[in-house]
Amino acid sequence: MTTAVEAPKPPAESAAKTVGRGVMFIGFAKVYFMLTGTVQRLALMHLISPADMGDFSAVNNLLNVPNNTIVQGTIQAVSKPTSEDDTRAGAVQRAGVRLGAVLGLLIALGLFAAAPIVAGVYRTPRLTTFTRIAALIPFCYAIYSVFIGSANGLRRFRTQASFDVGFSTMKTVLLLGLAFAFGVGGAFAGFVAAAAAIVVIASRVMRLPATGERFSVRQLAGFMGAIVAYTALLNCTLNFDGHLLRFFALQVPGIDPVTAAALAGNYEALRTVALLPYQALLVVTFVIFPLVSRATFAADREATRAYVSQTMRYALILAGAMGIVLAARPSALFDTIYKPEYRVGAPALPILAAAECCLALLSVSCSILNASGRAKASLAIMGVTTALMTAGIAVLVPRAGTGAPMLVAAATATAVAAGTGLVAALVVLRARLGGLPPVATVARVALALAVALLAARVVPGHGKIVGFAVMALTGIAYVAVLVVTREFGAEDRAKFAKVFKR
Repeated sequence: MTTAVEAPKPPAESAAKTVGRGVMFIGFAKVYFMLTGTVQRLALMHLISPADMGDFSAVNNLLNVPNNTIVQGTIQAVSKPTSEDDTRAGAVQRAGVRLGAVLGLLIALGLFAAAPIVAGVYRTPRLTTFTRIAALIPFCYAIYSVFIGSANGLRRFRTQASFDVGFSTMKTVLLLGLAFAFGVGGAFAGFVAAAAAIVVIASRVMRLPATGERFSVRQLAGFMGAIVAYTALLNCTLNFDGHLLRFFALQVPGIDPVTAAALAGNYEALRTVALLPYQALLVVTFVIFPLVSRATFAADREATRAYVSQTMRYALILAGAMGIVLAARPSALFDTIYKPEYRVGAPALPILAAAECCLALLSVSCSILNASGRAKASLAIMGVTTALMTAGIAVLVPRAGTGAPMLVAAATATAVAAGTGLVAALVVLRARLGGLPPVATVARVALALAVALLAARVVPGHGKIVGFAVMALTGIAYVAVLVVTREFGAEDRAKFAKVFKR
């Protein structure tokens, strides 16, 4: 048995710079990813009808579950042993490629075979073709994510970020270009082409030499099992609320498949905006994972507690900022970015934005637990969250009536489930690792949210100019309260200065 060698404790300034630089590089990449993703959705909504958008979202959100599961699970599974011992990075990568190729092929074949079932559930035959085109994407992702995991474990955050930026650019250009020419099927063909291209690029840039002892596929799969199961449940919670809404809407008398597809398209418009906090906080999970993993491997409880406390504090501040900007005046926001037929969902946006903020914080908490070797706790928490969301939508949507009330019902069920899961994760995090955001931080963020909400009500009227003004005023009010109350003070500014200092 190999004995773990205690890693030297990094100076506080060095640790702050490592975290900060990681957040800066990956943060830029994820902001770019969010912007290009938003451009993709908004442009598609101008290129295709709400019913077509419902069909695109049905396949895309179904695809998101295996895609995100295999990406996040593989990155963490490869990153953890790599970050614990850099000398075995090449061996871990080779085991990851072998495992990823098998998993990706199985998922692709499963989606190809299940395509007619998906089409039958929604009574829309053309979904068979769309699903089969898209089935190639998880295979590409399963291999690509191994190289990302190597970069993450080696703390090569700039390389990791460059892959994200390159892939986001290719996906946007190819998806929209082929969608313009060939509709929904063309959009998925463009997605496949971008995924295949990034696999080739990443394999050339991040291929590591085979040094040290062989790392077994079984050893990697053993750690990956609970991580993949947890990530699958997380992505079901992230992506299946729209599926469940469409399925249970079809059980209501008088709602036909086209109406249900349009309803799902309107919900997708909601999700496009509400998911921004989750996508932003995904940055934190990528950076904190190798750091917590390394600290817990070295049995450095002080460093672990410091990472956890500061991570949760900044995550709460960021989630609050994005959530309040999205939720303060939903009608003004919808006037700014959507065509009139998509604005029916505006009343549900504050609820869904709160849900996704809770889910974002839950994801950060569970990522910390996973990094510390407590993936089973994350799995249990996410299992409860997913079950609550499914049961809530099954009960609330059929009883909500039709149209906008159904959107509100689905958002409410998601919010209750995500909030419950977050509370459970924080309890476990506190008990196992001892790090939570300070009570004073929670109180100041709550005050900032209240002031920002009031500020959003000051600007009268409607329209795009008003929408931009409301979002700007809300964000300024939120930040101003945090500065005035010294929640974001001189120490925080000094940390940010270290990030940019050469």
